[in-house]
Amino acid sequence: MHRLLTLLAVSALALLLAGCDLRQRFGNAEERINAAAPLGIDIRQARERLVEQSGEAKAGRDSFDSAWSARMRARAMSCSPDFTPTWRHSSDEVRAAVNNKACFADFDRKLTRWIGAQRVRLLLAQPAAAVGDIPPSITLSGRLAGTPSAQSSLVAVTAADGLELVALDGGRTVFKERGAGGGANLAPNGRLFAQTVSGALRIRAVEGGETLLELPDVRSMRWLSPWFIGLGSAGNKPSSLFSLNSGEEVAVVVNTMGSHSNEALLPVPGQGNRFNLLTFPGLYQLEAQEQGGKFSITAVAEKPGVDPRLMGLTSGQGQLSPDGKQWVLAGDRKLVRLDLTTLEVQEHSFMPILVQAAAPTAKPDQFVLDLLVPSDTVAGSSHNGNYLFDATAGTLARVEGAAARRSIGYVPAIRRLMQQSLPTLWLSEQLDTTAPRPVADVVAAALEEANLHKLAQVEAEQQRVAASPALQTGSPLLASVQNAQVEGVGIYEAREKIAQPGQSRSTGRVVVNVRRSPRPLVLVLCSYEPVQWQLRLEPGAKLGAVLVSGYYDSTVVGAGDARVLKIGSIHAYKQEGPEFAALQREVSRWAGRPISLFQSGYSGVSFSVGGS
Repeated sequence: MHRLLTLLAVSALALLLAGCDLRQRFGNAEERINAAAPLGIDIRQARERLVEQSGEAKAGRDSFDSAWSARMRARAMSCSPDFTPTWRHSSDEVRAAVNNKACFADFDRKLTRWIGAQRVRLLLAQPAAAVGDIPPSITLSGRLAGTPSAQSSLVAVTAADGLELVALDGGRTVFKERGAGGGANLAPNGRLFAQTVSGALRIRAVEGGETLLELPDVRSMRWLSPWFIGLGSAGNKPSSLFSLNSGEEVAVVVNTMGSHSNEALLPVPGQGNRFNLLTFPGLYQLEAQEQGGKFSITAVAEKPGVDPRLMGLTSGQGQLSPDGKQWVLAGDRKLVRLDLTTLEVQEHSFMPILVQAAAPTAKPDQFVLDLLVPSDTVAGSSHNGNYLFDATAGTLARVEGAAARRSIGYVPAIRRLMQQSLPTLWLSEQLDTTAPRPVADVVAAALEEANLHKLAQVEAEQQRVAASPALQTGSPLLASVQNAQVEGVGIYEAREKIAQPGQSRSTGRVVVNVRRSPRPLVLVLCSYEPVQWQLRLEPGAKLGAVLVSGYYDSTVVGAGDARVLKIGSIHAYKQEGPEFAALQREVSRWAGRPISLFQSGYSGVSFSVGGS
């Protein structure tokens, strides 16, 4: 009897000491596997913060708990498919059997991404902060980076010492970080901002700056929907969508042709499942769907063909209109309005005046345009600067005062026009302008000024010709240059490169259009790098001679009957400095007069010479 009692006591003590393990032995198999390969501290802390962020709403907590349990079951089943622990397996035996560390590490990375996506989605669903009183001006510590938030008063400012997020209603700094490079892509409600650093995307909370989600191999991102964002690849890969519901990513592929490096993603107003894609070779509207854990994309509309007016979208140009229905930009030197629902493109041309920048205003048919008369027509035209364009009335009103030359944008959340002359921003509901005039009248006035300027150039040329030394007897150009006008083109190198067998340096191609003119033309072509100058003569063009100069030998194609002479190694790609003066002396020696009109630049693709 005594031995039996002793045996029972020892057994009870053993069961007591091993009670914890016994309880675990009879636990859920997936839970035992996950316990044998526990989550890291970072994931556990992120989960706790997500629970705090989701609040105490029972529906939200139940949904999260269900999704979390499903992912933890998938973690165990995916990384331990061939082992199911039973009550016979101790904890040590389970740990020994669950040894696929690479699988658990990969799954935990996805789990971290999913938690981050949930936190981003919750913040994105919050309303924007209330907007307070708007001051007339704000002094910044740096330069604006990106467009303002659509629904909040926040703007991003980059300075030498870091990044600031500034609220325009008072100028207070909401977030500041020293040493942060690049700009910040603010979410529509101003609760989040995204940064691309070293080829990775970081989505951070404005309050505190905590990084909630990090995605690799991302060049750019776009806020498209409450439940997905658009990503531009860091390499030549298609753009993609990232689901804030599932944490899954899907490539946006509508064709297998061409490069994906110049793609743009834009939202569709009032359609949380749709977005627009500008790519080669067209414009597409697509719909995103997520069912049963499968994330898919289907095309619902298409406009084939490359539209050069929209190419600025690929570099982030333009701004959403205040009503969210259009994308407004200066495209192909015109005002361009892309309807984000129908994909229709509306343009407003002011040729020969060029549109350098365009911004929407509170009124859907009025835009602030930065207009420029091209420099080869008029240098420093009095018609350059900002105008208020009324698309319905067809009028332009010149902006007056200092705002005429400032960069102007629109902040929809505070319904203010923003004039930039760093370090100061001026905020106003309207601009001081002259009386509106029909567009045709403004263009006619600019052309009249251009013609007067050309007449002045002709008179100056005639005076230079009269003062130029006479061409020496015996010059090979004597018969070709009598009564000729002398024009020149000077560049450092050609923008377009072509293959030239047997040459160690890369040769470039430049096209020069020779227009019909009343007098013969002596054309001077000079460059530092080797260039193949391709001349295209209009019917009636009078090309007397071509003088070629450059550090490396260049060739001329298409000169017709005109003489082509190499006059030395002098080259100039700007009119300032000793190089141009030396070129003028050499041209005068050959042609008997200097260059009267010189077009130049560091690189070039095509030029036009001659004409009236």
